[in-house]
Amino acid sequence: MGCVFQSTEDKCMFKIDWILSSGEQAKDEYVLYYYSNLSVPIGRFQNRVQLMGDILCNDGSLLLQDVQEADQGTYTCEIRLKGESQVFKKAVVLHVLPEEPKELMVRVGEMIRMGCVFQSTEVKHVTKVEWIFSGRRAKEEIVFRYYHKLRMSVGYSQSWGHFQNRVNLVGDIFRNDGSIVLQGVRESDGGNYTCSIHLGNLVFKKTIVLHVSPEEPRKW
Repeated sequence: MGCVFQSTEDKCMFKIDWILSSGEQAKDEYVLYYYSNLSVPIGRFQNRVQLMGDILCNDGSLLLQDVQEADQGTYTCEIRLKGESQVFKKAVVLHVLPEEPKELMVRVGEMIRMGCVFQSTEVKHVTKVEWIFSGRRAKEEIVFRYYHKLRMSVGYSQSWGHFQNRVNLVGDIFRNDGSIVLQGVRESDGGNYTCSIHLGNLVFKKTIVLHVSPEEPRKW
């Protein structure tokens, strides 16, 4: 969540407060404060928030990880500069979407879509998408990889091993969507699928458990 104080004056930022207002009846809740080169996350946001901006450039942007439904609301950033009584404020409204199911069921021979979307306000390009499969007995196996070369604005994707020619990227990379479709599902495809989406130094991970049921007997 971005919060940058644009100024032509050469004044340093010395205090930042991030405050959450989640509704009319709920009290305002401190998320994080920064003072005297010390950044302190508060309460339930401990271990989930950190400043991502360049303090020297008056950038107090915040990174919130492992977003929960209770995190929805209006986040207000307050920046104070040395020698100034005026407070710069910016409000960001955060809407939290319901989580996609983490367990999916499919029959042998069918196809299945496995969703993986990185919801972020960061304006960055996806640099890498990777899907890893872990079965009950087999070792971890690469299912699919996508790389994006920023200089050439070209993406390269590839499926691997016994998933070759059966996996396609169906998500919109430009919307941080690394969803895939697995075709011709086999019984051996049952297991855990972990998706990793990389946006520069930010990484989002999601694991989906795929249950494969036997093919229905044919009726003669």
